[in-house]
Amino acid sequence: MATTREELIQLLIAYAGSDYKESQANLVASIVDGAIEEVRNRRYPHGYFTEEKRVEQNGMVLLRYESVIQRVMEYHYDKIGKEGATTFYEAGQTTSFEAGGTPESFLAPITPLATLV
Repeated sequence: MATTREELIQLLIAYAGSDYKESQANLVASIVDGAIEEVRNRRYPHGYFTEEKRVEQNGMVLLRYESVIQRVMEYHYDKIGKEGATTFYEAGQTTSFEAGGTPESFLAPITPLATLV
């Protein structure tokens, strides 16, 4: 179970396997950060008011939505070089993407949370 950003980075590197090159370190970190932020923004749609609150929210989504974050980061890693494509054909394999961003079906398990003030 990945409970930190660094563990998620290692999971994505393992997912990439032999396709991963050390020169992609910043790209992989960016994909992981983007996936965490996307899930956090879905969980906490009204944002955060302090840096401490943002860090707390990131920790909560890592604990509760690790599998969603993992799916989102793998999806975006797989789209490298194929952005905007609705259909991609290579070596007998056809790949299509729902939309430019993360498919809604990936984010469906997330329950938005809001606080009444």
